[in-house]
Formats: sequence, C-alpha cells, structure tokens
Amino acid sequence: MKLAEVLRVTLLSTAIVLGIAGCGSDTEMTQEELQYISHLDQARFFQKQGELKASTLEARSAIELQPQRSEPYLLIINNLLIAGDAVNAERQLDELLERIPDQSLNSTERNRAHLIRAEALLMKGRHEQALATLEQLDSPGSEEQLEADLLKGRILIDSGQLEQAGEVYRQARDTNGNAIMPVIGLARVAWLSGDPEQANELLDTASQIDESHPELWLLKARIAEANEQWGEAETAYIRALEDIGQYDVMTYRKYETISALINVLRAQGKAKEAFVYEEILAKSAPGTIKANLTAAQAALQENDLESAAGYLEEILAQAPEHQQGALLLGLIRLRQGRVEEAESLLAPIAETGELEAASKLLAATRLSLNDIEGAREAIADLEGNESDPSVMALVGITALASGDSETGERIIESALANKPDYHTLRLRYARYLVQAGRTEDALEHIRMLTDVPALRDDAWQLMVQAYASNGQLDQAVAASEQWIEKQPENSRALLVRGELALQNEEPDAAERYFEQARETAPETAAPLVALARLSLYRENRDAAIAHYREALATEPNTTEAIRGLSELLTPEELAADMEEILAGQPDAIAPRMVLLEQALLAENHTRADELTAILLERTAENQPAEAEPLVAKLYYDTAARKMAEDNTAEAQRLLDRGRALFPDQLDIAVASASLAFRQGRPEQARRIVEETRLAHPESDRPLVVEAEYLANEGNHKAAARMYQLALEKQSRVVTELAHARELNRAGDPEAAIAALEQAMQTWPNDPRLPLTLALFAQNQTQPDKAKQAYKRALELDSDNILALNNLAWLYFESDHPDALQLAERAYKLAPQSGSVADTYGWILFNKGFHEDSLPILEKAYELEPGEQIALHLAEAYKATGQQEKADALLEKL
Repeated sequence: MKLAEVLRVTLLSTAIVLGIAGCGSDTEMTQEELQYISHLDQARFFQKQGELKASTLEARSAIELQPQRSEPYLLIINNLLIAGDAVNAERQLDELLERIPDQSLNSTERNRAHLIRAEALLMKGRHEQALATLEQLDSPGSEEQLEADLLKGRILIDSGQLEQAGEVYRQARDTNGNAIMPVIGLARVAWLSGDPEQANELLDTASQIDESHPELWLLKARIAEANEQWGEAETAYIRALEDIGQYDVMTYRKYETISALINVLRAQGKAKEAFVYEEILAKSAPGTIKANLTAAQAALQENDLESAAGYLEEILAQAPEHQQGALLLGLIRLRQGRVEEAESLLAPIAETGELEAASKLLAATRLSLNDIEGAREAIADLEGNESDPSVMALVGITALASGDSETGERIIESALANKPDYHTLRLRYARYLVQAGRTEDALEHIRMLTDVPALRDDAWQLMVQAYASNGQLDQAVAASEQWIEKQPENSRALLVRGELALQNEEPDAAERYFEQARETAPETAAPLVALARLSLYRENRDAAIAHYREALATEPNTTEAIRGLSELLTPEELAADMEEILAGQPDAIAPRMVLLEQALLAENHTRADELTAILLERTAENQPAEAEPLVAKLYYDTAARKMAEDNTAEAQRLLDRGRALFPDQLDIAVASASLAFRQGRPEQARRIVEETRLAHPESDRPLVVEAEYLANEGNHKAAARMYQLALEKQSRVVTELAHARELNRAGDPEAAIAALEQAMQTWPNDPRLPLTLALFAQNQTQPDKAKQAYKRALELDSDNILALNNLAWLYFESDHPDALQLAERAYKLAPQSGSVADTYGWILFNKGFHEDSLPILEKAYELEPGEQIALHLAEAYKATGQQEKADALLEKL
C-alpha cells in the first residue's frame, strides 16, 4: 500500500483502545468519539496540572458520552487517590468492576485497576492484601512493571521488610537504568537500615538524574529532620512543596508535607512562619472552597453563568460569609434576572436601600463580564454618573473580583478619597488587602474603622485576621486582648481570642474564652459550636455531639452544627434529632431541609410532600417562602443523583414535581426536557423547551438541549441551526465545538472549519478549537491548514497526544525533519496506544532504524491487531531477516 493513500486522522487516548486510525486505517470517527476523546484528553491535562476538580468534571463528561468505557472512571478514581481518599477510591473501583465485568476489560485496564487497588490498600495499611493484588498483574508492560515494583517497594518498607524492599528496588533499577524512583527507593532503604553513607551516595546519584524531583527533596527533608538539621529540612520541604503544592485541593501528600514543614519550623522557633502553614491546613478542612472559586472564575470567563453559580453556591453553603463568593453570585443572579437574590447577596457591598442599587449592580455585572459599553450605559442613567463613590465602589470591587487588581484598586482608592466615610467600602477593601497579603495597607484602613459602631466588631476581627495571616501571632493576640479590654462583654471578641488560643495549641485557655463567650451570649449558638470543635480537637465525640445539639436548640438553623452532627451521627440518629428540634421550634428551616433530603433520597413521597408543603408555605401572598430556592435546588440535585444511579423513573418523578412547584426554575426545566428527549418523548420535551425559552429568553440552554436531541437523531442540519441560535444567545466553547461538529456531519466541512476559525477569535486560548479544526482540515486534505492548527493546539497544550501524533504523521508525509521527534514525544506520553506506537514505529522504520522499529511495531500490533499495523510489522520483519514471521503474519490477513 502506498503511503500517499493513507489518511492519518487519529484520535488518541492513553489507556483505552479506541477505534483510532493507525497508519492508513479508516479515519471516519463518530462525533461522540470525538467529544469523548476531547473530554478525556482534557481530564488528563487538568490532572497533570494539578486541577483535580476540573479533571474529574471532564472525565464525567466523557462518561456521559460513553458510559461503557472504563478509562474515565479509572481516571476519576486515580484523582481520589491523589487527593488521599483511599476509602472512596476502593469503593468506586468496586462499583466500576460491578458495572463493567472483568472479562470485558483488556489487560491494560485490568492491570490499571489492580495498581489502583494496591495503592488504596497501601494507604489503608493493608499490606498483605496490597502485595497479593500486585501478584494479579497480567503480563504488565515495562512502565506498568516499574510502577508495580515501586509500589511493592513502598509496601515492603511500610511493613518493615527493608531487605525485601531493597531487592525489589535493585531489580527495578537494573531494568530501568535511567529511572530515578528506584534510586530514591534504595536511598530510603539504606537510610532506614542505618547506612547514611550509602543513602547519601544514592541521593547524589538521584540528583544527577533529576535534581528537582519532589520525592528526592522529600527524602532529603526527612533525613535532615531526623538528624535535627532544621534549616536543611526546611529548605528541602519547601522545594518539595513547589511541585506537591500545585494541586487545587489539599491532597494527602500536600497535607503531610506541610505538617512536616510546620514541625521543622517550630523546632527552629519560627512560630510565625509555622502559623502561616497552620492556617493553610486549617482553611483546607472543607477542601473545596478554593477549587470551587477557581472553577467559578473559569466558568465566568467562558460566560457559563449556570455552572459558575453552581460552584459559588457550593462555596456559600460551606462558608456563608465568603465575601468573594457572595459578590460573584450576586452579579450572576442579576444577569439572570433574579434581582431579589442578587440584592440580598450584594447588600454588604451596595448601600442597602438605595433606589439606584439595581442599576449600580447591573453596571458592576456587565463590567465583570467585560461588557464595558453595557456598563457605561447603566452608569450613564445614574444620578452623579461616575463621580458617585458608590458607583465607583461597585465598579472597583467588580474589577478586583475579575482579577483586574490594578484597575480595581485605583478606582476604590479614588472612591474612598472622594467619600472618606464610605465605611462599608473601606472594610471590604481592607478584607481584599488582607487576602492579597498586604497587611500594613490593610491595617491602615482597619484602624479607621475600629470606632465606627456599626462596623467595630468586623474591623477588630479583621485586624486580628490580618496579623495572624501574616504570621504575626503575638500582634494578633495583642489586638484581640485590646478588643476584649474595650468590650469585655463582647462574645465575638472572646470567641476570636479562644480560636487564637486553640490555634496556638492551648486548649484549656481556648475553653475559658469559649465559656466566657457562652456566658455573655447565652442566646447564640456560636460559642456552643466553638466548644464542639474544641471537643473534637480533644477527641471527645460525645461532648461534641452534646454541644452541637445544644447549639441547635439555641439556634435551630445553625448549619455548622447540623453539618457537625451529620458527620457524627447515623442518618437515623440525625433524623431523630431534627424531629426533636422541630417539635420545639416548628418554624426552623434547616432541620426540615435535612429531613426532606432524607425523604427524597429514600423515595418516601408522602413524607417528602409533607415537608415540602411546610417549607414552601408563604407568609405573604406575593413573597416566596424563604426556603424556596433551597428546596428547588434540593429537588434538582436529588434528581441528578437518581439519574447518576440510572433510576430514571424516580428522576423523572422528581423533575415533574419540581416543575410543578417551581415553574420558572431553569435547571429543573432544562433537565426535564433533556430527560424527555432521552426517553423518546420528543413532543413533551419540545413543549418544555418552548415554555422554558419564553420564561428565560436570555438563556441558551433550552436551545442546546433541543440541538443535542436533533444531533442524536441524525438531523444534523437542524442541529447546526439550533446550535447557531444558542450561540447568538451566549458563546461557549462546548457549543462552538458542537456547532462545528454538526456542520461537518451535515456534509458541510468547509462551513465547520470557518465556524471554528471564527470561534478561535472569541476563545483564542482553548486548545480544543484548533485541535478540532486540524482534524477537519486533515479530513479535507488540507495539510497546511491542519499543520498550523495542530501547532496552535500544541502551543496551548504541549502534551496533547492527538496533536503530537497527527502532526508527526503530516510532517512524515512531507519529509519534515521534526516528524520523528514529535512521534517519539507522543509515544512516551501514550505508550499503551497502538496507534501512537504504530506511528512512531513506522516513522522509525522509514528513517532506516529497522531494528529499533521492530519492538515498537510489535507492541503496536499487540495493542491493536489491525490490518494496517500488521502490514507495517510484516515489513519490519522482512527488513530484519525474519521472513517466516512476516509470512505468518500476512497469512493471517
């Protein structure tokens, strides 16, 4: 077969055999596969960047497209292991293997599952089971074997079998001469065996291989710490954290490393520096706020308001006082037309009760979305225009929230200069400065507020926080005591002082302050919640439960107390507690929400209806119940959970009920239409879509739902038109890709390419757009355009396997000198992909490296025993004098 006849458009994914073109295979991929692989590549990219949440979301999107494939499940489970959640990782692996029978997995997938389970078992301290799991590996490849050997070495060290661990590491080193981890493992064994000289020699060897490797610095740090060489240990831990600290969640390794660094700092008397890291650990307890905020900002950049709002709601559910979260969600709600919610969220920022508040918030919203002209139009209608400090405040705060610090600071400083008594703005600006680490600048503003009656407590608490976050613990304590001296009966001041004592590992002192706060404010729950946390610190579970219960008896809507009890009690015990609270305080919302969630999950329809009716009961005819948005979200979330469990009947019942209760709720309406389409009820689905479009004329989501249905039905022209209408409402990358896909499937690839080129003007930094453009151009035999697009994709994502592989092939066809280099990079990134191995091996062969190409082509054929790869392998056999093998292979064809 002539190479000119081979069309090399391949879509690659590293651990799953996808029906991908090798050299010359059928290149017509389904669009579902295109989307699936795109999501999977993005999931791997985000995982590599340490963005585990984004990685998991992309993997879930891949699962929605092809739920029978195992790779995205395994990637999500691996993310759990990275985060340190061995229990859930093993549980989800069990669930996966129940859904996908073992015999349907290929050997690579089975081996990956065994390695994941062994890692989870090691983290749980179950060494024998972990070793037994590794024995189940079936003919692992070289990289799998290395990973297994390294894991086995860790298991043996952890179980005290140092001699056996050393033997495993030596074998791994002999087999993988350039690998650093076996050397580090041997160094660790030598150190633990009491041979520091040998350990140091091995560390020197490892440094010559890769002096920046985090595991190398971790081992150096531990050895230095054990030798009480505190300075060296500090330096090494910090170097290790440069890599380990990249993750967007508090992973186990990150937590463990920071904890060790804290010990080293304290050993040197560096209490202030240690306190900074202790703050990091303390703030990471919920574990998701930072990740959610990052995801929300990313969604905002893509004009994906619904997703951004979901992330921000998660933040506020965990931390109701999170200022940036409240600000951004308020801006989103106003853009969505939900003015009341926006006003309640943004009241701390705007002056409450001002008649011009809505226009000011609208201007801020448009600025946050980079709609400069729209913001100017809104401000132009305000009395005083841009000279109004409150307008400037909202514009400045919005600029800060969107990341434009220079502009935001300049505007806010100007607003405060024009109106020095704009105290609420000054306080919020001081909070921003504290978060930015500009302590002295923040304190300058805070000191101007400590005598303002309405903001006195906020100012004092922020002063303490400013000192503490800057590592100035003594000053933080002094400020809190000065606050108490001025207001000895202030429970908030006492609680802040108690928290400082607890952070300083003085639980008895903390208890005294918490008890004083309890005496001065017996009607509030905060002191009781603080005492509950103190009890947990002391590992006194019963006392913590008692304090949480007392807190709820005092203030039944205290979410922190409910959350605390939910972690300590069984569902039955929690329900009994909530019922008891409601018996005494029937107007409480939070306990009833807990009971409603339990009833919905248990499909106790009668009980759920009773609870819903009470929660939605209005106190005024034209005013929704306070709990209405919470109940609506709970119905939607529960329906989503039922869908994830494949319980579509219950999901439909919940969505139907939700639409009846909340006819204007966009999430529920869109989910209802989507489910109706999926269940073969298009007429009903279209009625829902039309109703939703009328209720939410600004939203693109109803159009997208119908477009997806048309695409699945094969009506690609109509789907493309519907996606175009959606894009006129709101541009999103996923919609741009879907629009181009449907144009291509409708037989108009040139229009698809043009649409992608236009989309790249709007979204120049998203690698999915040039990658898809390159694929379409390559299919249309436009190699120059395809090359340029692949190069752009690699500029944005240098390790994109698909772009590397396909560009390598295009270069090979045009005799470009970089073809072999790109193919080799792709192979190193995806050694378990038959298509990638075939590309690399065939280019090697044609460059004259016949012997070198043979094992790679053999591996390619083993992974994907297709006709074209077999032909390439046969040529390699012939060229290396193995005619019999070539004949046998060709005979099979």
